[in-house]
Amino acid sequence: MEEDFSSVIADRRVSVGLSVIVAVRHAESVANTQGIFQGQTYDTGLSPLGTRQAQVLARRLSGRGVPKIITSPLKRTYQTAFEIARISGAPIEVDNRLMETNHGIWEGKNKDWVTENFPDVYNLWRIKPTDVQFPGGEHFSQTVERVRQFVETAQLPPGSVVVTHDNVVRIILTHAQGTPVDQMWSYELEPASLSLFEGNVVNGKNILKTMKVNDFDHLIAEGLRADVSHHVL
Repeated sequence: MEEDFSSVIADRRVSVGLSVIVAVRHAESVANTQGIFQGQTYDTGLSPLGTRQAQVLARRLSGRGVPKIITSPLKRTYQTAFEIARISGAPIEVDNRLMETNHGIWEGKNKDWVTENFPDVYNLWRIKPTDVQFPGGEHFSQTVERVRQFVETAQLPPGSVVVTHDNVVRIILTHAQGTPVDQMWSYELEPASLSLFEGNVVNGKNILKTMKVNDFDHLIAEGLRADVSHHVL
């Protein structure tokens, strides 16, 4: 399925020359299927379903003339980016600022273990994530800051594809929409979904505006949606 997203551009009544940036949440990983927190250190690759999702996503993006792909270095994102690059021929650029949050000792553990051992931190994570210090890991504000720096300073030529993680896409969405990061759970984001942004540069800084969120039409067409009921980050 090839798509140039002209329908989105038409809906917004903007120029066909619009600079569109695509943010992709990585396809389903092995840890997703296990219901385990991955973060940075429990670094699993794509599940068999995730590999197929990435291939279908790559075909959808293949008609867009992708100039480059920027990805987190972790396996699940890099493998997703590799499938896009294999079909589009675009070069891959790795940027550590796109890595998932370091969840510390939560990584490699399932939700039941986390909620039993850190109920207060987990509840705060679901209510006010910007206040969370992950035990042995990052303060979430550190993640927010490095993602903000990426959004504002990365070289993003029109058509760039950014392959990253659930938390990171959520931060980008709140940044683009000018809403508090603590509202990030209001978005639904499926594995291998894409979100579209209008990109402009103002005073040397990238400014993104949200055009579309959590588009997974390519997965519906092929019957490849993941069962996210047991997924954690």
